[in-house]
Amino acid sequence: MLTQPLFLIGLVAIAIPIVIHLLQLRRYRKVYFSNVDMLQELENENRRQRNLRQLLVLAARILAIVFIVLAFCQPVIPHKGSTLQSGGTVVSVYVDNSYSMECGGMDGSLIETAKQKAREIAAAYDPSVPLQLLTNNAAGNQFRWLSREEFLSAVDDIQAGGATALMASMALRQHEFLHSATAANRHAYIISDFQRSTANLAEYPSDSSIHTTFIPLGGSSLANVYLDTLMFNSPAYFQGATVRVEARVHNGGDKAVERQPLRLYVGSQQRAVTSVDIAAHSSATASLTFTIQGDSLQQGYVETTDYPVTFDDRLYFSLPVTTRLPLLVVSGKSENPYIRKLFATDSLTRYLQESYNSLDYTHLAESRFIIIDEVHAIPSGLAQTLAQFVDDGGTLLVIPPPDAETSSYNQFLGSLRAPLLGYWHSKATRALGLQYDHDLYRGVFSSRNEEMELPTTQGHYLMQQSANTVTRQVIALVDGTNLLSETPFGQGHLYLFSTPLRPEFTDLVQQALFVPTVYNMALFSTPQPQPYHLLTASDPIPLLSSQTEQQSRSVSNTFPAEPRLEYIPDIRRIGSRNYIFPHGEIETSGNYLLSPAPFESLSFNYSREESELDCLSAADIRQAIRDGGLANCTMTPSASKSMTDYIRSRNQGTPLWRWCIGLALLALLAEIILIRRSRSSQA
Repeated sequence: MLTQPLFLIGLVAIAIPIVIHLLQLRRYRKVYFSNVDMLQELENENRRQRNLRQLLVLAARILAIVFIVLAFCQPVIPHKGSTLQSGGTVVSVYVDNSYSMECGGMDGSLIETAKQKAREIAAAYDPSVPLQLLTNNAAGNQFRWLSREEFLSAVDDIQAGGATALMASMALRQHEFLHSATAANRHAYIISDFQRSTANLAEYPSDSSIHTTFIPLGGSSLANVYLDTLMFNSPAYFQGATVRVEARVHNGGDKAVERQPLRLYVGSQQRAVTSVDIAAHSSATASLTFTIQGDSLQQGYVETTDYPVTFDDRLYFSLPVTTRLPLLVVSGKSENPYIRKLFATDSLTRYLQESYNSLDYTHLAESRFIIIDEVHAIPSGLAQTLAQFVDDGGTLLVIPPPDAETSSYNQFLGSLRAPLLGYWHSKATRALGLQYDHDLYRGVFSSRNEEMELPTTQGHYLMQQSANTVTRQVIALVDGTNLLSETPFGQGHLYLFSTPLRPEFTDLVQQALFVPTVYNMALFSTPQPQPYHLLTASDPIPLLSSQTEQQSRSVSNTFPAEPRLEYIPDIRRIGSRNYIFPHGEIETSGNYLLSPAPFESLSFNYSREESELDCLSAADIRQAIRDGGLANCTMTPSASKSMTDYIRSRNQGTPLWRWCIGLALLALLAEIILIRRSRSSQA
């Protein structure tokens, strides 16, 4: 195929060597001599050799002209996969700039190799072709067409960061933007290390109108050790409390790691240090403890040491410190002395007891934990207030009296999808067991004790469940009903005893089990935000403060202090709680503070999806293309091949002009050799 066929006119120049050849022909005249038979035979032989040389010289000259003309015509062998059509071309390039791209690579890191590939892609197209550059950040300014100069400048500014994106999701956005153009040729390029955790090619969108090219850079096979998660054992954090941090460390290498160091920092002080042994391709958990000093926000981090992948060696956390927990007991007959003794003298709780007949409803809204203790009936007004209290995140404990008005109780309990009160069972019954894994008993028991003394009852309600009942058993009785059950509702919890908490009805109040059971209800009533969030999270983050006043608040980083960040967050009120919408403003892991008062702490960490350095091989990618039926999708044969040459070869075909120049030079060389041999033979 000739891309410039008009240059074939140059073949007229073939006439020049032909004319020269004809002019060089000589006429021979016969002269007869005697006894010259031998000379005549020699002369005839030389004439035939000379004519053959001249014909070969003529052929060499003609071939030289032909090949030179063909070189100007730019012949190519068309590529079978070429999709170029008339109607313009647009190009979108996605560069994976996650932290895993900092490893390996021909230029010191894969991110530099990816940037070079992006430059080569731009050079393969005409300067007038519109280009798009897309990274994991997917910022709004990336969804616009760039000139080649703007594209190259944007490529130079690419830096590896904590943003992580699924490849299929980025492809959807890439395709959507390409379809916004009216060009006939739409080309998409994916430059990545194709980590298995993010290269979800099984969900990759198939679009035959877009020619997609995968450019795998050959991910690193480094053995990476990283901090995976942090878990905290406490239901609430208060001054003087001991907090145990469970740090899980993962070893992605083929060899076991011994004595991997772990350090715990709170504020700027190191508070604990330990080490852990981790088998190959597995995880291990280590415990670190510290005591809360003061009543201010607790911000810190756990770190390990690993090289060369370091972005995942630290996990930041923030813990709110509880000062005084507002608690309200609504008594039906008289104040329960066991509940009073448990909470009234406790420095962590602000105990308030009121009689049902003189209840101040404003105290309900000010409390975090409410106990309805042996109230005879629950009228509709109180029921609605309590239901809203639980729905907004409060914790409610209901202790019915033996003569309760079951109809009002069941109407209230049914609205919260809790078990209903059946008839009163006056026979003695003992507990069958308790749920050791329930949150109320987290950290209470070091091990399960089958010989532990369990409570008994001298009478209790037989609980009934309706079709919409949602409950969890806490303490079970031998007759199949529950002594204590938990029902989640909205953002809060409802706990329900089936018997009054008095010695004449149950000996639970005289056992050690009573303290953690009821006290932890109060501790868990304090809303506990997540100790940290991922930078990739897009869901709104609930705040502890429920104030409704509109005020300007700002988020600023406390550690690390550089680079300095301060911005006005998007805070919205949903229901009875305030939420902060991250919108991707925070791009660096660390501890942050929401100010002014009431101050709240936030911690953000990089996603650990990038920590697994296992990448798809070229065979895996080809198989995924076949299995997914990805139309018009190809993969580059080699990461070392120039993308400029590859794209031009694919779009325009394999060029042959270099071969034509070479053959023309060979023809001229042959002509020179023939002429020299002719002259040497004449001499």
